[in-house]
Amino acid sequence: MTPSSSPPAPATVTATCHPKFYFENGTYIILVEDSLYKLNHDILVNELAFFSDIFSLGKFVPEDKDREGRADHNPIIVKDGFLTTEIFDLFLEIKFTCPRPPAKYSADDLKNLLEFIRKFQCTTRLLSFVTSCIIEKSFSFHPSELIYLGIEYKIRALFERGFMRLCDLPLTRIKKIHHRWMGMETYVTYVYVRSHLDKYIRTVAVEAPPIVHATRCQDHKGCEEDWGVVWWNGMG
Repeated sequence: MTPSSSPPAPATVTATCHPKFYFENGTYIILVEDSLYKLNHDILVNELAFFSDIFSLGKFVPEDKDREGRADHNPIIVKDGFLTTEIFDLFLEIKFTCPRPPAKYSADDLKNLLEFIRKFQCTTRLLSFVTSCIIEKSFSFHPSELIYLGIEYKIRALFERGFMRLCDLPLTRIKKIHHRWMGMETYVTYVYVRSHLDKYIRTVAVEAPPIVHATRCQDHKGCEEDWGVVWWNGMG
């Protein structure tokens, strides 16, 4: 379901100007939930294809003071079951202020930004920034969740990072929710790779690593035989 702008808001709409993102020199007034944002036209159309499309219809004319989006009592209402002021603030914070360090974003923040980028058709610059944050915080996500995000949002780097980490996990640690996130095809591939890795590990474990003899050792051959027996009894 794609977001939409509604007909003009009635005069009874109760809303307050956003404390950070209501710019007096902004071009259009936008209502998200109960917050009014006054933002620059160029920022909106250059960063969000959603706004570029609705402005291209000619419905919103900056010079017309009576048109929708030109007064607080008649804002452009953006309706979407997903969009909240918190999510919209995350986007505006990146565009109008200095973005946070990746560690300051929660996993939910980054997932919400990915969905915002898809729904509102943001630029690849924003997608690249969010992707880099997720990769830097990749250990905040289960490997199967990284795989899900890579598939869902068509981000190869996230899929590859998730699959490499997934192959480090034994099969017994994969739960039903992880199976659902990664999908059947990826799960089958994981089982195949994991089984080959386990076989390789067992093969390597059979052969004891080289022993370093002490300078006072008088029987290198005997030491190596004893070390082999100890290794086999422990690892075999």
